[in-house]
Amino acid sequence: MAPSKFLKLRNESQGGINKKPKFLSNESSDNICYDFAVKLLNNLSLLRQDKRFCDVDIKIGNKIFSVHRAILAASSPYFHAMFTGDLCEKNKHCVELHGVHPNTFELILEFMYSGLISINKDNVEDLIISADMFEIVEIITKCTYFLIDQLHETNAIGIYLFARDHNILELKVSAIRFIEEYFPRVIKEEEIYELDKETFINFLSSEYLKIDSESEMFQAAIKWIKHDISNRKPDVFDVLKKVRLPLISFTFLERAINECPDSSLKVALKSVYSDMINQRGCLVPLNVKPRKCAKKDIYVIGGSKRELCSVWDRGLEMDFVSIEKFNTFTRKWTKVPDMRINRLVPGVASLNGYIYVAGGEEGSNILSSCERYDPETKTWTEVASMAIPRCEFGLCALDGFLYAMGGWVDTDISGSIERYDSRTDKWELVGNLSEPRFSMGLVSYEGLIYMVGGCSLNQRNMQDLMSYNPGTGEWHKLPSMSIARFQMGVAVLDDYLYVVGGTHRQQVLSSVERYSFKKNVWEMVPPMTFERSGPAVSAVDGYLYVIGGLQIHATPFYRAQCTIAAVECFNPYNNTWSECPPLSETRAEAGAVVI
Repeated sequence: MAPSKFLKLRNESQGGINKKPKFLSNESSDNICYDFAVKLLNNLSLLRQDKRFCDVDIKIGNKIFSVHRAILAASSPYFHAMFTGDLCEKNKHCVELHGVHPNTFELILEFMYSGLISINKDNVEDLIISADMFEIVEIITKCTYFLIDQLHETNAIGIYLFARDHNILELKVSAIRFIEEYFPRVIKEEEIYELDKETFINFLSSEYLKIDSESEMFQAAIKWIKHDISNRKPDVFDVLKKVRLPLISFTFLERAINECPDSSLKVALKSVYSDMINQRGCLVPLNVKPRKCAKKDIYVIGGSKRELCSVWDRGLEMDFVSIEKFNTFTRKWTKVPDMRINRLVPGVASLNGYIYVAGGEEGSNILSSCERYDPETKTWTEVASMAIPRCEFGLCALDGFLYAMGGWVDTDISGSIERYDSRTDKWELVGNLSEPRFSMGLVSYEGLIYMVGGCSLNQRNMQDLMSYNPGTGEWHKLPSMSIARFQMGVAVLDDYLYVVGGTHRQQVLSSVERYSFKKNVWEMVPPMTFERSGPAVSAVDGYLYVIGGLQIHATPFYRAQCTIAAVECFNPYNNTWSECPPLSETRAEAGAVVI
């Protein structure tokens, strides 16, 4: 007899009053009750702890774990095969395991019975190896993400080798991408020089290494050879073939040969040098291009144009929304899509492959707005505005953040520091300068921010250099420049801070000096061909580029500053300046960034 139904539901064919259905769907509900699943796991864990209904012991070393076959078989394909197949362990009451540590197995058992696992830097390696043995994908995935979060220049090579040797594809790919992204930092660590020849050459061959200069690749190759020179001498030519030597200046190579301490290596380098000079191409390729991800494009952004047509006509005055890009390999200028807003003396910096332009002046308005350019899609996007409108301020990138410091704020000078987090698209005030200032130079180097020169309320021309630690908020005074200046250009090249041109007591300068981060001293370098105030300055591929700027035009009747289009390049290996193709239009007070 069929059970009676207490709910009398109307058939589709029956007539009657149309009522709004109480149920939204006729489909049955199959929703999972997660509370019940959690309760079940908790109860199973308690049964194991109390050793109730356990039907097999797992022995590892001197430790025995009482467990349930069904739980292990349901959690791990390894144990499923052991307890359901034709293996001898199928009917054993005690199964002995090898190749896994008792503490690691305890963590894996906890996961099987609860779904919870505690991963740290001390157990992650053993966990991922054991989880791979037991084929527990969930633990492997959690360990993989843990190691990806731990990637750093000091361990990236080791994590890559670990992932490669244990065939953990996602971790291997992430490690390779990290190494390519931060290769200039990775090659400063000893890890990479322990690599075997094949693995090292694979990295040298990559198109996706984000390097500043091919000379970095040459230095890494030579350092790898010297690391075990007695065994690696036969590999010299194979390794150097992967370095794009024609992109490196002959002066740099000559210096490397002269400074090489090993006679046999020096002979090999001379052979390579001769092969290039004579255009034979027997030992190294001659027709090479920069790597796809090597920094080679200089973007000149914003600024102004002021030209003098005659003694009676000041000529054209305008602020720039347009952007020009200089390819240091083809040595050609091209136009880039315009910004959304004209900006005079904006802050410009690169972060995570994007170009950020912040603040500046439009007409008589000081701006807080910011926009971001994507070189891949060639599009501009508006991002969060700064907390404080600024122009003639310092902007630089460090450790994944942008830092904006000082500048003109309305009719006053700012002493505040704010930081931009691209992950949250937010600015926040994080500190203060030792005293308010504007028109200074700002760069980042190895975890610190360096501020040089500029103007303050009490001093029109400043010559001090200070470092700022964002972690502690502390400022430290360093040796001062020899010439006080403002409106200068600054850039970091080969462990030096270069300070270029600028203004000193209404005099526009051609002088250049540089500060050694390693030696903590300043030195003069040969002056530029042109005096320049407000030039755009960038360092790329081992050279210093100085672009545009203002010059003084004096007549018996008046004195005016006019913009120039001239571009020149400094070679630090032979201390000489050379002329480069000029801008399509004169420009000054622009920002420059390298991508």
